[in-house]
Amino acid sequence: MIDEMKRFFDCYPGTPTLDDYPKNSVHSDSTYRLDEAKRQASSSPVDVDAIVSYVNKFLKAIGMNEVEKPLMSHPEKVDYEKIKEDYKLKNKSDIVWMKFTEDGYLGVVAASDDINFDIPSSTSDYNSGKYKYNKFRQKREWTWDHNTSGILVHKLNKMWDKSFVLLFPLTNIPSGYARGDIERAIGNYLIANQVPILDFYSHNY
Repeated sequence: MIDEMKRFFDCYPGTPTLDDYPKNSVHSDSTYRLDEAKRQASSSPVDVDAIVSYVNKFLKAIGMNEVEKPLMSHPEKVDYEKIKEDYKLKNKSDIVWMKFTEDGYLGVVAASDDINFDIPSSTSDYNSGKYKYNKFRQKREWTWDHNTSGILVHKLNKMWDKSFVLLFPLTNIPSGYARGDIERAIGNYLIANQVPILDFYSHNY
């Protein structure tokens, strides 16, 4: 059945590449991602229960386990090791999670063990950052203090709803795929079903 869903695993048309700076960034004069966020915010938000239904429908279609109760309250206390144990995950990062704004918009579709509600406190914080050592690339790299979704939400004069997240443990990722592939496909499937996503391109990276 996964063949019927293969198109959603492709990078969404119009997604700027990682090398396409400043188009791919919110830390410059480019408004590409902000313009899309504004377009998304011009549509009505979709109910959380409907989003859960879409995601589970997609997971089932590609042969993965549906998640009966993905709504997690008190996300600031999430225990990734316990989730890994409870769902028998290969890696504690094998989760797709979604956070919402206080007025009900899906802000971002993300993967990995890094649930957060990062947001700048003022416009002057958009371009703050520092050099940090990247142990994987073995060099110091410039790292922004605030992530893209937080900056976009702040620019839209919205706030994160910190009371819950949707969390989908990826218990049986199909052979040949990784969690990033599932993240991309879920996001693109939601887009195809007219679900506005404020950080529209994030799940494609």
